[in-house]
Amino acid sequence: MTSNFFAPAAALPPEVRRFWWLAAVASAAYALALRGAPYADQPVAKALMCALLLFAALYHRVPRERVWLCAALIFSGVGDVLLASPTVAQGFVLGLGAFLLAHLAYFMLFWRLRRRWAQVPGWHRVAIVLVWVAGALAYAMYWPGMGELKAPVACYVIVLAMMASAALLADLPGEWAPVGALLFTVSDALIGTTRFVGAIPAQEYAIWIFYALAQLLLAAGIMAMRTPPIAQAAEEHARRV
Repeated sequence: MTSNFFAPAAALPPEVRRFWWLAAVASAAYALALRGAPYADQPVAKALMCALLLFAALYHRVPRERVWLCAALIFSGVGDVLLASPTVAQGFVLGLGAFLLAHLAYFMLFWRLRRRWAQVPGWHRVAIVLVWVAGALAYAMYWPGMGELKAPVACYVIVLAMMASAALLADLPGEWAPVGALLFTVSDALIGTTRFVGAIPAQEYAIWIFYALAQLLLAAGIMAMRTPPIAQAAEEHARRV
């Protein structure tokens, strides 16, 4: 099917679309509410986007993909709550672990849909190389400020790059999922920069906007309606694995 990158909701099944739009509205509302952060209900407000996307994911038409997508959104929501709860001991480390599991779930979903290298679009190949180069450079930049977190952050950077690479290899309609995965790397890179290097202007807004767009585009790319041959092949592949 043909797709308009700037209208991802149009490619979604009707039963999914309403929750996707609600998630988009929730993400915009949270961005506006950042002006008053921190506030008492901030963890709940932050996790609302992933909760609504989870409701959408329950209607995804490919069962095996649905399991991994739901897992990714659940772990993302947990990570959102932990990172928005400064009173939780080791909240950053626990949030890092939750998002690590979310990236692994996304990786498993995309890896099952991977194409042969010869079938991967040219810009996807270039982006895969850049993801790994950028990850190495970012880790080197974080190094002086990481302290005892050097090993966990190294693991996180590798898994994040694996997830983005798998999204770029996946055979899915449109460009929403690969672009979403790349935006996820940008958001996480900004978190690492503010944590280990120093504050940047409007960091809370930048991190959230890139992250929210990432989750919305990943969900749209995964749940977009597919032509019968692709959908049938995906289900047959899921049964064989």
